[in-house]
Amino acid sequence: MMQGEIITTGTELLTGRVGDFNARYAARRLHEAGLPVQRLTILGDHSPLFQDLLVEALTRSQFIIVTGGLGPTEDDITVAAAAQALNLRLFLDDALLARIRRCLGERRIPWEERYARLALIPEGAQVLDPGGMACGFALKHGDTRLFFLPGVPQEMRMLFDALVLPALVESAGGGERLAQRTLRLFGISEARLQQVVSQLPDFQQGGVTVGFYPNFPETHLTLTTRGRDRQTLEETLDRLTSSLAREVGDVLLGSDLVSLEGLVGRYLQKRGLTLAVAESCTGGLIGHRLTDVPGASDYFLGGVVSYSNDAKANLLRVPAAVLAQKGAVSPETARDMARGVKTLFNAAIGLAVTGIAGPSGGSLEKPVGTVYIALATPEGEEVWRYQFHGNRAEIKTLTAETALDRLRRELK
Repeated sequence: MMQGEIITTGTELLTGRVGDFNARYAARRLHEAGLPVQRLTILGDHSPLFQDLLVEALTRSQFIIVTGGLGPTEDDITVAAAAQALNLRLFLDDALLARIRRCLGERRIPWEERYARLALIPEGAQVLDPGGMACGFALKHGDTRLFFLPGVPQEMRMLFDALVLPALVESAGGGERLAQRTLRLFGISEARLQQVVSQLPDFQQGGVTVGFYPNFPETHLTLTTRGRDRQTLEETLDRLTSSLAREVGDVLLGSDLVSLEGLVGRYLQKRGLTLAVAESCTGGLIGHRLTDVPGASDYFLGGVVSYSNDAKANLLRVPAAVLAQKGAVSPETARDMARGVKTLFNAAIGLAVTGIAGPSGGSLEKPVGTVYIALATPEGEEVWRYQFHGNRAEIKTLTAETALDRLRRELK
C-alpha cells in the first residue's frame, strides 16, 4: 500500500500563532482516498533539519507533500534546500517567469528582482499550474513522488485538489479515478448522523469510504469512491446522496459546492421573490452572508441592523408599547421587525432576528441564547423561538445559520 508523509514549514506554525490547516486538510483528503499518511512534521523557517528530514522521508514514504517556503522572501528556502538535498541544480523556468510577470502586472504590483526567485525550480521538476495566481512543482526521486505546494491555505488546497490528489490516486490505483462528494447538513449531530448512515443498506455495500466532520454550525459527510468509469462513480454518489436525503429530510442542505445562502438565493430567484432583513443580535451577519453570493442584488434589497430599541421603533416601526411591554427579545417584536423591514424595502419577504447573544443580558425567563426568528411573506407571518448554547460568537453564528435555514425551508 502506498504510504506518505506531510512536511509543513513556517515558524508561525511552531509558535502557535497560526494553526497547521494545510497538514490537517491534506491528511483528511488522503485518508478519504485510501492513501494513509504515516507521519506529519512541522519545521520552522531556516530549519537545518529540513534536508535531513527530506532524505530520511525518501527511505520510508512513497509520496511526500511539502507546504510552505515557496515565496520570494529570504526565509523562503524550501526550493533551494530541497534541490540541495536531492542533489539537483536549480534553473530559471522562463515560462514560469513570464507567467509571474503577467500575474503581477494584472494586479498592478511593481516588478522587483526578488520575484524572480519564484521561477527557480529544481531540474526535472514539473510545474503545478492550475491557472490561478499560485503554482507549485512536483518531482520524482527514485520510487518516491514529491509535491511542493504554497503555504497559503487557499492556494494549497486548490493545487492539492486539482493536481496532487488525482495524481496520487491514479498512481496508487493503476489508472483508477477518484470521485468525492461532501454533503452539508444542519440540525443533526455527528453522532446521530453516524447512527443513521450505519443503518442505511446502500452504505453497507462496500467500495465507498465515509467520513464525518463537524464544521460548526454544520455537520459534513464526505463520500469517496474509486473506479475506472467516471459516470459509474457519479451514479454511485448520486444513489447514496438520495438514500441519505430520504432518511434525514430537510436537514440535508446539499453538497459543499453551494452554500446555504447560495441555496436561498437560488430559491428566491426561481420564485421571483425579493428579500429584506432586519437584524438585532446578529449585527449584520445575515446580510453579510447573503451578499457573499455573486448576483445577490437580483433578490436582496437591503437590511437594517436595528440594535437599539430606538432603531427598532424609528426605522422598523415597532410600536413603543410592544417594546415596553414585551421587550426587544420577544415574538411580538420579531414579528413587527419582519413586517417593518418588508414594508420599508417593499420586499416580498421580510426576515428578522432578535435575541440575547450574551454573555450578559439574560434572565430566568429569557436566558442567554434566547432567539426569535420571524418571517413575513406574501402568505403570512410566522415566528420561531430557539434556545441556543455557546459563547457570543457561536450564538450569533447559530442564529444566522438558523434564520437562513428557516427561509430555505419556506422557499424550497
